[in-house]
Amino acid sequence: MGPGDRGQLNELLLSLRGGDAKALDAVFSCIGGRMYALALGIVRNRQDAEDVVSESFIKLARGIRGYRADTNAYAFVMRIVRNCAFDLLRRRKVRAEEDIDAFFHLTDGRYDGSRIERAAALEDAVSRLTKEERAMIYYRYYLDLTVREIAAETGKSKSAVGRLVTAAEEKLKELLSEGQTEG
Repeated sequence: MGPGDRGQLNELLLSLRGGDAKALDAVFSCIGGRMYALALGIVRNRQDAEDVVSESFIKLARGIRGYRADTNAYAFVMRIVRNCAFDLLRRRKVRAEEDIDAFFHLTDGRYDGSRIERAAALEDAVSRLTKEERAMIYYRYYLDLTVREIAAETGKSKSAVGRLVTAAEEKLKELLSEGQTEG
C-alpha cells in the first residue's frame, strides 16, 4: 500500500467518521481484498473469512469515532479484521495463531504472466527467510505497521525492531537479486 493509498484510506475513514455511509463501500473497494486475505489467513475457511470481513465493517462503522487522523489508517482497519477473526475463533473455542507464511502466497493467477513471475520470485525469496525475518516483513509491509507499532506488538524495543526489519529487508533484497542473476 503506497503513500497515496494511505492518504486515500485516511480520507475515507475521516469521511466515514463524519457520517458518510458511502465511505464504507469505498473502503471495501480500496482494501477489501486485503481484509479478506488477512481473515482467511487466520480462520482458514472462506465462509468464515467473509463473515469476519462483514463483522469488521460493522465494528469499523460503530467504532469509527475512535479513529484519529494522525494514525495509520491501514493498520487501524487491519487490526479490527485481525481482532474479529480471533474473536470468531474464540467463540468457537478454536485456538489459532497467525500463520505468517499463509500471507505470502502471492501467485494466485489474478495477474498477467510477468506479474505472476515477480510474485513467484518474491514468494520464493520470502520462504527462504527465517521465521523472525518473515514476521518483520509481514508486520512492516503486509500490516503496514511502523517500527513503534511492531515494537508494541512484539514486546521488543524499537531499536531491536529497527535492526530486525533492516536485516530482513537486506536479506530479502539479496535473495531477490540472486534470483535475478540465476534467471
